[in-house]
Amino acid sequence: MDEQQEWIKEFNRRQALYEGKTGLGYWESRARDFSEMRSSRNWEFGRRILKTLYRELPEKAKVLDIGAGPGSLLVPFSEKLGEFTAVEPSTAMLSELKKNASKARISNFSVLTQNWENIKTSALEGSFDLVIISITLWMFRDLPEQIKRMEKCSRGLCSVVACIDDNRGNSEDSLWEKILGDVPRPSYSEFPFIFNLLYKMRRSPEVRFIEYQAERSLNAKIQQQKLFYAKYVRLTPQTEQIIENEVRKHSHNGIVTENYISAVVWWKLKK
Repeated sequence: MDEQQEWIKEFNRRQALYEGKTGLGYWESRARDFSEMRSSRNWEFGRRILKTLYRELPEKAKVLDIGAGPGSLLVPFSEKLGEFTAVEPSTAMLSELKKNASKARISNFSVLTQNWENIKTSALEGSFDLVIISITLWMFRDLPEQIKRMEKCSRGLCSVVACIDDNRGNSEDSLWEKILGDVPRPSYSEFPFIFNLLYKMRRSPEVRFIEYQAERSLNAKIQQQKLFYAKYVRLTPQTEQIIENEVRKHSHNGIVTENYISAVVWWKLKK
């Protein structure tokens, strides 16, 4: 299988389905609920990643986080950090990141507000002990190029936290069918592509699967689902009611809890 061609094929299929707000505008709207999701259960998502990579990192590690969001890694990684650089173009996400950092009394971080693909890696060459991107790689069309750009900024370790298809157990498929019928649901799975491509690029990737839960309020989950489906269809009052009814079915005492599995893939640069 040609991983890059298959990756592009899936990327283009997602793009062809879009009708509403996507890209940066979408994430501006998602900032508050995404912060609630990532910070839930004492930042469990980021803590699982840190536990996986902890022994690979030096004390006072310098970390570059591509698509840092609301501080998904900054807060849980703070005990191991010397310096943290967040790449995050969304002003709303950065507002959440700074708020979460302040609450956790973290100050040793800086931000790059450009889109990752517009950042000149020559200015960051060999600057970081870890360059990491988590559940974000699917946004980029040219997978090998992004790997090379990550490696250029690293002096030791690179990591991709990758989505896998097993995350579809959270009632997502049934809701998709109710709204879009037999239109095939797009895949956001990153793991098989990145792992196989790294081998073809003669890297030596290691992988560990992490399980975690995410909790958020019922209203936050309803709003997230409305934003998600607005990318694919024009929402009507009927469609919005379908979303609300489906989400409520999976809530308990006003909270929606979802189970996830992700793959933490990492590789060391050859000296």
